[in-house]
Amino acid sequence: MEGLIYVPVLQGETRVSDQPAEVMTTILGSCIATCMWNPAAEVGGLNHFLLPRDMRGHTSNLRYGVHAMELLINGLLKEGADRSRLRVKLFGGAKMFDGSAEIGAKNARFAEWYVKNEGLQIVASCLGGQRGRKIRFWPVSGRVQRCFMSNVTDAEVVPSASAPADAGFDCGDVQLF
Repeated sequence: MEGLIYVPVLQGETRVSDQPAEVMTTILGSCIATCMWNPAAEVGGLNHFLLPRDMRGHTSNLRYGVHAMELLINGLLKEGADRSRLRVKLFGGAKMFDGSAEIGAKNARFAEWYVKNEGLQIVASCLGGQRGRKIRFWPVSGRVQRCFMSNVTDAEVVPSASAPADAGFDCGDVQLF
């Protein structure tokens, strides 16, 4: 789409924006992406974390959920969001390989627990399963586009005639909400 600015959010990163033309993008497997926004303040953000917490007690590393969630909430509040009006959508937590640790399930449980423990409202989620996801998030409106990736080793995306093929985001199994 013309005029949109696509901003990738990589593993361990958190981003907050109040720019209507900005679209945050990320790719998930067992990781979690939290899309959080305040509709009234027209500000939102996305984090992408790898693990719920460091079992050695080092929670300040950006790849851990505890730190990523705190950064996201504090970043939104700093930009004028009202905590009581924050809305949340959670994605990821897949079990990508047979026999692997239940990292995706642990990440999903942590994300749901954290959001509920903070008294925030989860309005949508797509957690678990065995396929990765591509996410596009419009932080001002809270709109999310999610598409599942197929199970092939090269992470081929299932084609769809209903999805726009812009900015390298050709996807199928699209859900807009």
